[in-house]
Amino acid sequence: MYLHSGSDTLIISVKHFLDGKEKTVSFAGDCHRITTMKKIIITDTLKDFVRQHVSLLAGYDNTVFYVKSGHEALDIHRKENVDLIIAALDFSDLPCEQFCATIRGDDMLKKVSILIVCPDSLADIERCLTCGASDYITEPLAPATFLWKVLQLLNISERTSYRVVVKVSLSGDVHDPPFFCTSQNISASGILLETDRVLKEGDRISCSFFLPNSIRIHADGVVVRVTDKEPGLKDYGVRFVDLPSSVSLQIVSFVENWPRRKTR
Repeated sequence: MYLHSGSDTLIISVKHFLDGKEKTVSFAGDCHRITTMKKIIITDTLKDFVRQHVSLLAGYDNTVFYVKSGHEALDIHRKENVDLIIAALDFSDLPCEQFCATIRGDDMLKKVSILIVCPDSLADIERCLTCGASDYITEPLAPATFLWKVLQLLNISERTSYRVVVKVSLSGDVHDPPFFCTSQNISASGILLETDRVLKEGDRISCSFFLPNSIRIHADGVVVRVTDKEPGLKDYGVRFVDLPSSVSLQIVSFVENWPRRKTR
């Protein structure tokens, strides 16, 4: 991995191996935002991986706490008000459902982003969908993808938007299985999705996701905007269609009550 920084932009290039061939993925970020000191809790099982592949996380005066249990992570978060927790699907003492519920149910803790590391199985990804995590990544970990997700979560400006795992199905296409992606923002009128899947304007989709208070939302929508991102990702603006008023009120209530993170 190598870095190149200009006056305003930090370019990160990560080498990894895919199908036996060396690949290099590069992406850029706002240097001023990335270099702001962050506090990160990481499950101890990833210590060697982080030090070997993504030691950038410990740079720029970031503070990294490695933890061996869910309760240790909660204790540190209560004291330090961290920006990101990279957690195992199941800590030795707490499953992800209980761990995330504790955080999302506490007004002093819930503003943090949570990235869950899980096996690449539908059942485990479904658990990430329902537990209240901001995003997930499957094992084996690809350094470029891992670093991209971490920087995306750390760079959510002022925590004014809320990331959540979303299950998406193409309406009327029974042969195309559902896929999982993450939201960038949500409102009563629609949702902004990030994924490497290819959709096009006009596609009708069904979205299923959980809000932090464990309310499950089912909503139909249509893709109204497509924006290319790096590396290999796209943002899709989705407008909700025929959203029941009860569901709309739940989303409005959530958006109005989701706290903005105060600048340190």
